[in-house]
Amino acid sequence: MPGLRRALLALFVVGVVFAGFDVALVLTSHHDDQKVFDAIIGPLIGLSFIGTGVFAWWRRPLNRFGLLMCAVGYAWFLGALSFANDATVHTIGSYLGPLYIVLVVQMVLAFPSGKLETRSARAIVLAAYLDAFVVTLPFFLLDGDMGGDDLPGNALAIVHEPALAEVFNVATSLIAAGILGATVVVLARKRRVASPPQRQAQAPMLWTGLVAMVGLTLAFLGQGAGLSDAAVGVVSLVAFAAFVVMPYAFLAGLVRTRYSRAGAVGGLIERLNAPDTRVTLREALADALGDPTLQLVYWRPSAGHYVSYDGHRADLPDGASGRAVAEVERDGKRVGAILYDAALRDDPSLVRAAAGAAALQLENERLEAELRARVEELQTSRARLVDISMFERRRLERDLHDGAQQRLVALSLQLGLARRKVDDDPVVGARLLDEARGELGLALEELRELARGIHPAVLTDRGLPAAVEALAARAPVPVDVEGMPSDRLPAAVEAAAYFVVAESLTNVAKYAHAEHAIVRVGREDGYAVVEVSDDGVGGADPTAGSGLRGLADRLAALDGRLEVQSPPGGGTVVRANIPCSTCA
Repeated sequence: MPGLRRALLALFVVGVVFAGFDVALVLTSHHDDQKVFDAIIGPLIGLSFIGTGVFAWWRRPLNRFGLLMCAVGYAWFLGALSFANDATVHTIGSYLGPLYIVLVVQMVLAFPSGKLETRSARAIVLAAYLDAFVVTLPFFLLDGDMGGDDLPGNALAIVHEPALAEVFNVATSLIAAGILGATVVVLARKRRVASPPQRQAQAPMLWTGLVAMVGLTLAFLGQGAGLSDAAVGVVSLVAFAAFVVMPYAFLAGLVRTRYSRAGAVGGLIERLNAPDTRVTLREALADALGDPTLQLVYWRPSAGHYVSYDGHRADLPDGASGRAVAEVERDGKRVGAILYDAALRDDPSLVRAAAGAAALQLENERLEAELRARVEELQTSRARLVDISMFERRRLERDLHDGAQQRLVALSLQLGLARRKVDDDPVVGARLLDEARGELGLALEELRELARGIHPAVLTDRGLPAAVEALAARAPVPVDVEGMPSDRLPAAVEAAAYFVVAESLTNVAKYAHAEHAIVRVGREDGYAVVEVSDDGVGGADPTAGSGLRGLADRLAALDGRLEVQSPPGGGTVVRANIPCSTCA
């Protein structure tokens, strides 16, 4: 930043040198009839643009508008070369004289960002450069009339054809009038589509630019149509006056915006402290900052994202959306954010001041939004859990019917047959009893597997570490178990953690194509944290299947949350945060 300040200071000093040089040209000129006026007003005009441009450039280094204002000032000084007595210098000054007008057109079209953001604006500026320096060139080459016999000669003239040169002069004026008229249309459209904060910030500069463009349009039309010098002089004087006040209009816009918003923030504080206020916080902030599109979002620390006032998830806008974000903190903790028109970004301190004034009420609304979000999540999770429980019930019924029930029916038949054979053929009866015993063992194993899916006995009897070790031992890939808690957690927390590990290791076996997995269970800031990672192919989608979605619903019922990080080719990490009263 200090380097930029020195460079900008040097830029202004160079402008002062240019101003002094132009004063010398004017005072020594043999063809200037108003030397005192030009020697005083001319340098002031150029330095006002350069000084304002340096200020704008310093205030917003990445914005090109300050550069354009400086360019207008230096172009104005280049046009003053026409006061020179030397024919070559005089001709260069006359040829480059329209440059400042072209740059003014570019400046007003690029306001306030400094960039030509539309195709029509870029086309207008390109046409202006071509008209000023290509279409007008034959006028100089054909030795056109530059304003009087007492002027120095035309250094660019190659033939003396003043009549033909005048044709190009008229064409240049008419084309310039069309270009300036198109600029007026674009500026009017820009004001019409601007948001209220943009109109407030742009008003002084935009209206000054419109007056200048309209005046120049009429001047060039009158010049091309051959109107009297008096009529052309009047509209030219209006355009010149608007041009002179442009830098001050820019500064007035800054001051006007700053102080009007500062007063609005003061009014906001009074409204928020009034006991009988009936406006919402969003309405009060929108009125204070002059942005009816302003939105509020609220931070959910338990979920790690923002929500709207009605509890729905909300994402912050990106930089290309024309919206800006001011995050709000209270007592060092994030409570929400203000989404506002990017036109207010020129004065972020006022947005922060408004946010600070509204922080307490924003925290109160955040609690309400948090409650709504939890209610919505619980309702959604509850509905999904009901669907899942019905599905699991049907699956359990099917597994019992097709598995253990069929084996028990077969066992009953075998026992009946063995009973009849015991007396007649003891050998056959013994074989049948052995087979029945084997069927009974298989039926018991199937029932144990079903019971493990409902609630594993090892979890109840020996706790989470033993249950996780059992899952790791049955996994088809090597699994390391790390950081298990040394004492028991609440039963609901242990059950949720167990099923997170079980589902994650099942997915590792089915989809990950992994060679290794790690399971960690620990305590962190009032949460039991379960993390299962693998070195597989990644690309897991938590919304694609019912397994992870069911886990998320199970955790939501406990006010926990599930996070899945699975970049393609980068393995998968499943992390569950489960509120735990003994995990502080």
